[in-house]
Amino acid sequence: MTTSAAQDFWLATLGDAGRFNRWVFDSIAPWLAGDILEVGCGTGTFTALMALAGHRVTAVDINPGYVEQAKARLASQNRVSIVAGDATKMSWPTDFNTVVLLDVLEHIADDVEFLRRLAACLAPGGRLVVKVPAGEWLYSPLDTTIGHHRRYSKKTLRLAFAEAGLVPGDERYFNAAGVPGWWLNGRVLKRITPPQEQIRIFEAIVPLLRAVEAVARPFGLSIVAHAARPT
Repeated sequence: MTTSAAQDFWLATLGDAGRFNRWVFDSIAPWLAGDILEVGCGTGTFTALMALAGHRVTAVDINPGYVEQAKARLASQNRVSIVAGDATKMSWPTDFNTVVLLDVLEHIADDVEFLRRLAACLAPGGRLVVKVPAGEWLYSPLDTTIGHHRRYSKKTLRLAFAEAGLVPGDERYFNAAGVPGWWLNGRVLKRITPPQEQIRIFEAIVPLLRAVEAVARPFGLSIVAHAARPT
């Protein structure tokens, strides 16, 4: 399976995972404010949730096919602008209040330079919000096939923020239950995509997982975090 095919698989599969997507969105929602730049919007799953929450969103993705799907999905949302382009080479004249990257930063070879470019798009005091894969020891064919350059620890993510001139803020582990499945499928069985049935079961038990992680989250398959442009 090519990287493109693997990305299509994940977008299609997670695009239907309404409970999981709402969990992700609710985890970052308190950090969202004002005009938002969403980098790597895919087919618009989280763009739609941000728009429904009342935010003005400029969304960009490098895949023209995904952008067309996102435009069709959000055709009735006049507070959303969706464009195709390579965000590592683009510049924006507007100072955004929030920049959002959900499972994007790990795809960028020079993540610090990319963060530095995005920091320049933020108004003073504006936030950059990310969700990234956690656990460097979990890196496996599942990551390679989908185009991940790395997985992060809280320490390496904070360091990347700081080197880019951003002030690290809150960071939290997310989705502890996903760790055993990623380890088994990727590290042990060397799969490049998980079985669909596993994903369906996971989606069904999201309410339980949310309840557990509301009490404690000592580790997770991902990290959700934010950092700020200095005022």
